[in-house]
Amino acid sequence: MDEQLELEALAEEIKLTESKLSDLRKEYRERKTAGLRDAIAARNEADKAIQDELKSLGYRYRTSFPSLLWRDIA
Repeated sequence: MDEQLELEALAEEIKLTESKLSDLRKEYRERKTAGLRDAIAARNEADKAIQDELKSLGYRYRTSFPSLLWRDIA
């Protein structure tokens, strides 16, 4: 019976450790990509300012680069 309790305690410790590891991995990814997200947000703001300025000058702003569509992740 004592062996069973020890195994259950180890299983619970493993679950807690895996959960903590998952949280640490998520935090690591967020910190690692924070600069990229900030740069994308700044670029999106600059694009918006350009769109507004072109619109006020009577131009239509259209992007012909479909690869720029991914920038909405910020």
